[in-house]
Amino acid sequence: MNNTSETSLQFHKITTRKEAEDFVYASYLRASSHQDYAAKDARKRHPELTRSLLWQKSVTPCIVVTGSKGKGSVSNMISRILKTRFSVGLMTSPHITDFRERFRVNDTMISESDFCRLMTEIQPEILNIASDLPESVCISPMGIQADLALAYFSEKHTDFNVLECGKGAKYDDVNNVRHNYAVINRIFLEHTRELGDTLTAIAEDKSHVITGEQKCVYFAEQEPEVLEVLQRRAETLHIPYKIYGRDFHAENIRYTCFGMQFDVEIGDNIYADLQIPLLGEHQAKNCALALAVCVDVLSDLRRESAVFSLPDIRKNLSLLHWPGRMEVLRSKPFVLLDACINATSCENVKEVLRHLGVWNCTVIVGIPEDKDYAGVVRSMKGMANRILLTRSGNPHYHFSQKQQETLAEEDIGTIWTDSVKQALTLAGSCPDPIVILGTTSVISEVEQIFQQS
Repeated sequence: MNNTSETSLQFHKITTRKEAEDFVYASYLRASSHQDYAAKDARKRHPELTRSLLWQKSVTPCIVVTGSKGKGSVSNMISRILKTRFSVGLMTSPHITDFRERFRVNDTMISESDFCRLMTEIQPEILNIASDLPESVCISPMGIQADLALAYFSEKHTDFNVLECGKGAKYDDVNNVRHNYAVINRIFLEHTRELGDTLTAIAEDKSHVITGEQKCVYFAEQEPEVLEVLQRRAETLHIPYKIYGRDFHAENIRYTCFGMQFDVEIGDNIYADLQIPLLGEHQAKNCALALAVCVDVLSDLRRESAVFSLPDIRKNLSLLHWPGRMEVLRSKPFVLLDACINATSCENVKEVLRHLGVWNCTVIVGIPEDKDYAGVVRSMKGMANRILLTRSGNPHYHFSQKQQETLAEEDIGTIWTDSVKQALTLAGSCPDPIVILGTTSVISEVEQIFQQS
């Protein structure tokens, strides 16, 4: 992304991937210097700007997914299951190595030529909305991405679309897309600066993925106070809902050398011996959530081709690939990579390490200062021989040695490194297993380094 964006807010033919990505962020970057960084989303975000545009383009049945963690995994699983019988559009974020990863049809990433052409085509729509906006108001990057995604999916004649929300739902433009089903994965304290500093505040924001038009909404396993908020919204809008543990669940969960194997029970039906190449009990639960939605979608569409084929489901799930999500990059020496930025998610990491018999690690933590880097370090210190702090090269995230100083005040010793490459070099200088936890820009740099090695 460019730091300046005036030229990006004028119409121009987009010919490169970078120009297309710059246009996504142009309005946001222009407004950001006029906004209060600490302000809540309620004051900074304006989903009403794209509401009419995205509503008009919402002509295909759709699922919108929100939650605090695992939104992308669930969205990907839903897409994988549905594409056994349908053509499926999938929009997720963030990406790991290529911005185009965010837009897929039947698991194939949008081509660079289509990406540039469609971004050029939607420019007039976006510029028309932006033309009269005050300096402090922007069109959300998520709104522009949703616009492009719907245009792309329409061209590809998808039968069904799956879109992942960003941080929340109430002030997220993705929620403007008309969706027949809503999914709310597990909610915990995260993005507190933008969404609120209590579980109930965050749950209230994300509950707005229930807009009143859904056939059903699906809740992952939740804390009692979160579930109360979600149920109240669904009941107020007279939307039926299904809950993990009551209407569906994963059972017989076990670790294998290939990932996780488990059964899913939905009502009176059991879908046995499902296998995914992702690690962690939470991924089995994610899959149960995804499958519960898909069973209803396949039933509701009632087409001759919509016959539920368990062998096809098993095959597609076994081919899941989701980089940076509890990903084993190397077995000897052991290297685990996960996009973990808060202490709550660390519990999943530690569960996986315990099942794999991995202890006494070198832990690399690359988390910006406005996220829960300290909570991650505190959580992991009992499993770590060394903790290395690092930073990404992305100028939009703030890292500094102040993190090391803050942790030292708690008598937690860490080693500061100035780059991901330096951290990996230092970690590789001893035979300890390596666990890398960080924001997606750090994950991306790690993936690129390992691809080149």
